[in-house]
Amino acid sequence: MKKCFYLSFLLGISFSLSLSAQTIHTILFTDTQDESIGIAAKASHDYYSLDFLSTIETSLGTSYNSATPVDSKGYECNRTNLLQTLNNLSCEERDIVVFIYLGHGARGLKDPSNFPQMCFAVPRGSYYRDEDDFYPLENVRDLIMKKNPRFCLVIGDCCNSYSPTLSTKPSITTVEAMAPDILRRQGENVIKNLFLSQKGSVIITASIKGEYGWCLTRGGRLGMLLERNLNDVFQDIKDGKASYSSWEDLLATVKNNTYRFSQTVILIADGRRYTQTPYYEINTTNIPIIDKPKPPIEAKDLQQALMQVADSRSLSDTERIAKSRALKAKYFDGDNALVEVVGKDRKTIIRSTDIHKYLLSAATESDLANITILEQRKDDKGKVIYLKIHEIYVEPSQN
Repeated sequence: MKKCFYLSFLLGISFSLSLSAQTIHTILFTDTQDESIGIAAKASHDYYSLDFLSTIETSLGTSYNSATPVDSKGYECNRTNLLQTLNNLSCEERDIVVFIYLGHGARGLKDPSNFPQMCFAVPRGSYYRDEDDFYPLENVRDLIMKKNPRFCLVIGDCCNSYSPTLSTKPSITTVEAMAPDILRRQGENVIKNLFLSQKGSVIITASIKGEYGWCLTRGGRLGMLLERNLNDVFQDIKDGKASYSSWEDLLATVKNNTYRFSQTVILIADGRRYTQTPYYEINTTNIPIIDKPKPPIEAKDLQQALMQVADSRSLSDTERIAKSRALKAKYFDGDNALVEVVGKDRKTIIRSTDIHKYLLSAATESDLANITILEQRKDDKGKVIYLKIHEIYVEPSQN
């Protein structure tokens, strides 16, 4: 289970998949309705999806399409939905799968695995969970690998103890928030090497056997400790401040940073002081990187349509303008919908405009690589009248 204390909470989360050749499938299961960890779970869910996953998708965007994510929150974060999602997953030989769970975790006294069992959501107000509400994290890795993807990454941000726990996320200054969010070329190459030069699986959970997983104060609104340190490492890669030649180097850094951070904050419950040490296993072999162009797909939703408008590396301006016009005709009623673009903190508004001006600009930006929808509102006809979005740019190539 998870440790609930004044300064921290742990979570559970779920993602969604779709098929297509050369595809990134993301599956996120998040226990947002749990009264003790729901707020923290939601916070880390947003950090994982808007920072961590967006960086991966942007880095691999020239070669891979992104499937519509499986994103199961609240009571939808349950064992039945998880097994159905994994059963429905269909992978081609070059596909990549990323699975993230945020919620309570626990282990039996005689569990042979080094990884915890995920503890799934129960109806609000209920505190009792039976055996059917638990499922081993390691089994998720094994079920995904049976689908024969090229690579899978499994993250269990949860306790590995016999009771509940928590985790965190740093704030970003206003100056940083107003700056464009840029993926450096060096960082893009590091991420491509991590995901495209390996075949097999990587699995990590928040703590070793018997330990809690933690999150920080403010009612868990800052998220969880593992997520904070994993995202910090990927942010350094994205900014060109750090380079990792292997998953071992990267995850050893995450492990050491998480442990050291847990020593500097007061993780106390039951009158005792605790530390947190993530545990991971890497089962991969080296393979040649084949970075061939991704095949075209028909956008299935507004998010995918916006990503195509932003795809300056695969499509010409003429193609992107045509897609922007088709997008506007399908999802909007005229030119009056408001678009707000937010900065690196995903909160500070750096630009407001109408949908016509925004799409024209987005379709002709030379270094725009990804657009993520943070919020949208529709009228009674189902047409979008408001969008809050975040953009990721790639560093201009050196000629």
